[in-house]
Amino acid sequence: MVLLEGKVMPTRRALVIGAGVGGLATTYRLLRSDWDVVVLEPPAQPLPTGLPTTLTDFGVDAARRLGLLPALVRRRQPRCDLVEVDATGLPLAVRPRPSARNPAVTEHDVLAVLDDAIGGAASRRREDLPVLLADDCGVTAVSPNGDTDWFDVVVGADGACADIGDAVFPDTCDAPRPRWSTVSRPIGMASSCAVSMDLVTRTIRLHPLRDGGSAVSFAWRDLPGVHWPEQFADLGWLVPSLLSHVDGVPCAPVVRAWPGRWTHRQLALLGDSAWHLGPHAGRGISLSIGGAELLGDALDIFPDGAEALSWWERTVRPYVRRARIRPRGLGDREPKRDSPGAASADVKR
Repeated sequence: MVLLEGKVMPTRRALVIGAGVGGLATTYRLLRSDWDVVVLEPPAQPLPTGLPTTLTDFGVDAARRLGLLPALVRRRQPRCDLVEVDATGLPLAVRPRPSARNPAVTEHDVLAVLDDAIGGAASRRREDLPVLLADDCGVTAVSPNGDTDWFDVVVGADGACADIGDAVFPDTCDAPRPRWSTVSRPIGMASSCAVSMDLVTRTIRLHPLRDGGSAVSFAWRDLPGVHWPEQFADLGWLVPSLLSHVDGVPCAPVVRAWPGRWTHRQLALLGDSAWHLGPHAGRGISLSIGGAELLGDALDIFPDGAEALSWWERTVRPYVRRARIRPRGLGDREPKRDSPGAASADVKR
């Protein structure tokens, strides 16, 4: 129970589906407003990439207001230039290292900070997605074993595979959509800079880590009957060596279309389940933290949950649209020549 203007009010309840950055950031923000939060962790929880990403001003400001920024700064990864290379390792462009006010962190770092901040304040369950029945007052969740529970708000933050998104906002397009997968892991290879190789149907990322190693990540558009390493077999530079480090690591599929809207009555999608920006989009973590903070603000301001979620979606959409804008001329380049560049990015085996 909470006290509001001298009156005792029932504690508001939220079901958060997903324990990634979006789910835990939402959980932490709602706990700060005295919500009773249940976190449902689906059995097929998306795997963190382990690839550092620089927090944008939107994410930094939200983390500061939530009191998370000092802990994130303590776990920061190296700040470095980002070198964009072609398929031979020849540099195409260099983006300078980010400002010191924008720390680079991995998804593991952010999850660890959020876990510490939440502690045991939220109830956690590991089970399959319940059936969600929304009305004008809230949402009834029917678990696979038949148990029912009622919540004022349900937030689906179960990542790019987004089972709740499929259930609430089914894809009505008949045309087949591209299916992407990713694989990543830390490796014992030092690098003086971050490196990105962006081709039309495949991308590679390499970023130094604070322990002296690096994180590598591959993403590709799935081709029927083709084992995924074969899609990178024609690439030179360090690609064969990097592939050897991820051999046998489980792949994470990205299998659904992105919905045109993120809210329905007392239901909301947040994070990759709503606005997935691509397999290597670095702004996703910042959008999840900032979006979670704004969601809590909306639910504090508006007494009606549906009105709060509608305002929240209108407010967050401009940030997502800006994040979708990519610098022209840097991405989606297939190689124009076969010879390796003499000034390839400085990566040490």
